[in-house]
Amino acid sequence: MAPMNKSSDFGMEMFDQSKQSNKNAVFWRWFVAGTLLNLCITSVLVGLTVFYVHTELKSVRQQIASNEDRLSLVEKAMPQGTPDPTSTNAQLRIRRDQGNPLPVSHTVNQNVTFPFAWDIGRFGYGGCRDGRDGRDGRDGIQGPAGQQGPKGVKGEPGLPGAAGKAGPRGLKGDSEDTEPRDHRDNRMLLGGETYVRWGRTICPNHTSTELVYAGFATGSHYTQKGGSVDFICLPTNPDWAASYNDGFNSHSYLYGTEYEVSNYDPFSHENAEVLHDHDVPCAVCRLVDRGTQHLFPAKLGCPETWTEEYRGFLMSGYHSHEQRSKAVCVDQAPEVVSGSHASQDGALLYIIEGVCVPLHCPPYVNGREITCTVCSI
Repeated sequence: MAPMNKSSDFGMEMFDQSKQSNKNAVFWRWFVAGTLLNLCITSVLVGLTVFYVHTELKSVRQQIASNEDRLSLVEKAMPQGTPDPTSTNAQLRIRRDQGNPLPVSHTVNQNVTFPFAWDIGRFGYGGCRDGRDGRDGRDGIQGPAGQQGPKGVKGEPGLPGAAGKAGPRGLKGDSEDTEPRDHRDNRMLLGGETYVRWGRTICPNHTSTELVYAGFATGSHYTQKGGSVDFICLPTNPDWAASYNDGFNSHSYLYGTEYEVSNYDPFSHENAEVLHDHDVPCAVCRLVDRGTQHLFPAKLGCPETWTEEYRGFLMSGYHSHEQRSKAVCVDQAPEVVSGSHASQDGALLYIIEGVCVPLHCPPYVNGREITCTVCSI
């Protein structure tokens, strides 16, 4: 019994080994088959890729050659006209552009039919396709300037702008005199009238008006009944007599004249920021070739053929003060005497205003400031 059991066990072992070797053989067969299949698929894919790249490169070369032919034609056509293309691809492209495009389905022979026209060109059966548009080229050099165009139509005038601020006062320039010398000499011999420009130290910028002297406006004290009723323009460089006695002996006095415009100041301030309580300057002007000057009250201008010397406002003493004074025309852009900002209350100038009843209103307005203009002829 023992030998029989041993032979039986040996047979079983041999059967198991044979079964295991069959399994290993099946595994390796499948493994080799799978490897070969993968190699075949990879080879096919590589072949297709190489074929696609080759066809694309061929198409690109054809496009480059066609573009070169076109560029050559354009360059030759500029001075000499357009020659016939020499490239076979260029001739095919010209015939294709002139004729009808290929249909969607085109039969090459009785047995082969291509479903798309671009497949025909790709495989070399006479068709072709356009490639993608190229990029824009660089900008060329700037050309020469063209001829000047015709003059345009004159536009409509624009709206007037706002008035600007007054600029600083300029220096008095030399007047241009084109008059013959003999005429000028005769005119100087004839002489002319003088007038006082109250509130200024210069005369109007006229070729026929000259400055005699500049000075200070003076008058009697506003609380005194006697003295002068006139405002007098004293020069800045007085001359004194050989004999004099400093002291108040004669009891007739002249005082500096001040602006009194605290309630209302209608003047232009281009020559002085503050006028109130400042002393009033003056300038004596001479008419070189005109013999008459006149103060026109309530006027801002002169009659025809007259020359305007200056314009401004009528000023005089206060209505209830003891001192009476004449009216003077103070320039519309007055100056002040430098350093005279303290209120000394000597002779005082107030703007004259109209009072209705018995003054005719209208045309005058009750309480309105009276203007003035000094004119000459």
